Amino acid sequence: MFRSAFFTSLVLLVAAPSAAQVSHAGLYRSQGPDVASALELAADGRFRYQRSEGALDEEASGRWTATGDGVLLETLPHPRPPEWQINTIGESAESPLSVIVKVTGGDSLAGIFLRIGFINGDRMAGSTQFDGWSMPPDDERQPAWIEFSEPIHGVASQRFDLPQRRGMALNVTLVPNEIGIAAFDKTPATVTRDGLVLHWRGEDIRYSRVGLPKVGEPRFQVRVGEPQTGRQ
Repeated sequence: MFRSAFFTSLVLLVAAPSAAQVSHAGLYRSQGPDVASALELAADGRFRYQRSEGALDEEASGRWTATGDGVLLETLPHPRPPEWQINTIGESAESPLSVIVKVTGGDSLAGIFLRIGFINGDRMAGSTQFDGWSMPPDDERQPAWIEFSEPIHGVASQRFDLPQRRGMALNVTLVPNEIGIAAFDKTPATVTRDGLVLHWRGEDIRYSRVGLPKVGEPRFQVRVGEPQTGRQ
């Protein structure tokens, strides 16, 4: 879902490096049964990042700075975040509240998480299928607000207030914008003896240092399932 053009080349950029940049600059890889990722820290303070894991494809580029125990990553330019829109609130005779979520110009989306708050203070959670999601028809509670999240890319919506009536059918659109670009905002990575650990979206992603690509060598790509080796 929302797959971008994936795993473009990682280009080594040469500049006058600081001592910390000389220490941390390098090419790093993370590899597992269902994940492949590469992170290049160039000596001039630029970085490039790519990751494929299950249904997730993401990439980023920008600047990195050294800290006491690692580096901070900042995506530049900052990507335009996805947007959530409630297009229409129609009537539903079958349910107190039904929801269908679509991507812009596309099909309905399964796996969108919902959080609903009720006037009496109760809350409910759910997840869409391709035909949407609906409250049980015998549920007497009045919905007051709803929130959405797309877990693959970690994208959450604002809270939408709902009109005080029953039998609502929500038609919702997720506008992807630059959803495939990782929005690093001084995101930390801790340098270890043989690599680094990227702290991203609540995960600790471990990378091994595999050296630097040499000028004139073929373009670098990583794929799920390939051996974890690198050009020295």
